[in-house]
Amino acid sequence: MSAEVFSESLAYPKMKQRAVASRSFRTKISPSNSQNFTMGQTINIDLPGNLQGQYYNFNQMYLKFKVTNNDGADIDLDRAGAAGLIRRIQISTAGAQLFDCDKWNVLYTALLDTEASNEWKGSVGNILTGTSGGNLGAESIAAAGERVYCVPIVLNPLSNTTPHRLIPAFSMSSLQWKITLDSAANGTVGAATDAEVAISDVEMVCLMTELSPGAQSQVDQMTGGVYNILANSYMNSSTNMGAVSQVTANLGFSVSSLERVLLVQRKDASFVGNRYTIGNRAKNGLTEYQYLINSESYPARPIKVDGESAEACAELLIASHSLTDFKAGNSLQNNAVASTLANVLSNAYSADGKNPEAYSTDGIGTQAGKVDGGVATVGNIGSALYGCEFETGLSDGKSSHIYSGVSTLASNVQFLGKYSGSAAATLDFFAQFSVLLSLDMRSSGVFSVSV
Repeated sequence: MSAEVFSESLAYPKMKQRAVASRSFRTKISPSNSQNFTMGQTINIDLPGNLQGQYYNFNQMYLKFKVTNNDGADIDLDRAGAAGLIRRIQISTAGAQLFDCDKWNVLYTALLDTEASNEWKGSVGNILTGTSGGNLGAESIAAAGERVYCVPIVLNPLSNTTPHRLIPAFSMSSLQWKITLDSAANGTVGAATDAEVAISDVEMVCLMTELSPGAQSQVDQMTGGVYNILANSYMNSSTNMGAVSQVTANLGFSVSSLERVLLVQRKDASFVGNRYTIGNRAKNGLTEYQYLINSESYPARPIKVDGESAEACAELLIASHSLTDFKAGNSLQNNAVASTLANVLSNAYSADGKNPEAYSTDGIGTQAGKVDGGVATVGNIGSALYGCEFETGLSDGKSSHIYSGVSTLASNVQFLGKYSGSAAATLDFFAQFSVLLSLDMRSSGVFSVSV
């Protein structure tokens, strides 16, 4: 038998085939508890169940709302724009908790820096959520001004299915979303009280897919009525530190497949007055760090944080599976700009080729880099972010059929960090891990989650 094969360009018999009979339509779902909110309040949205043959596509869903500035003076959004207003997202169904991530806006801002380019932030990102893009800092809302935003529904297991799956909308119970808004002091720069930032006209905009009865019957027979969906999820653990030389923190991450942990440090000084709070991340004198699982070190030798933080940056990219992806966009250093307009417009760093207030050092968070009337203002927002990979090389985060994170069930997970010249700060740890969402229509008919 010949081992020779034809090029795919000559494989004429292989063609795309028509999909089963279906239709897609868009629907808007309003909150169940009110239409008008202020900062610090919780928005409840119930996505209905019992929709036979229908599916949610969370990769094509967004939260739409209007922000009104009642402060009497201009206010700025934090670096993630309107997404920075959302502190916590919880998803439950029939009393079962599917997802709960506090400090969601801190995680969103961090991943926006590692995965979104300046071009995205300055174009569609700015249109959607007010990221303003590039070196131009955060979006400003004028006194008595208002603006409508559309925040994509991301960083939850319903949108992070692996591989992509539609979410059945025919379970016996609704999917209950609780979206808690952050305080005005955290989510904005300038608003004095929570009541000065009004949120209204809230809608969850959903793209639905509906199969024909015959097609749905085929899917039901194929699955045996059991819909298993593997997905990535996130959880948060926080601790406080003072001016110390070492920090050991118990994290409480108990999952069957821990894939990576991200560390965000924000100095207590960032929470004072009109400062950027959500996106102002500090190095805070960190010199090395590692994690302990039942006293076993991950990695075996600590990750060094010295000089320009090259080793720490490399480990962050490994945890993001992008160390050798030279085309991947990011904006880790886009908030500290050079002092000349020419350097700002060329997206350059400071005159000596280094960015003094971004990834490798601390910023006090009082000013986003921007250009106003042809005059450039140097930003002082830090963007330090530290990651650690826990997946083995068997999957490397890219396999379509296996996952290989470390099991931390019934384990003691700790962070061990060493510091030099640190200040009081809040440390937020975000664990990414795999979960199994299961819907058994032959039994309970509601979603359950296994970690």
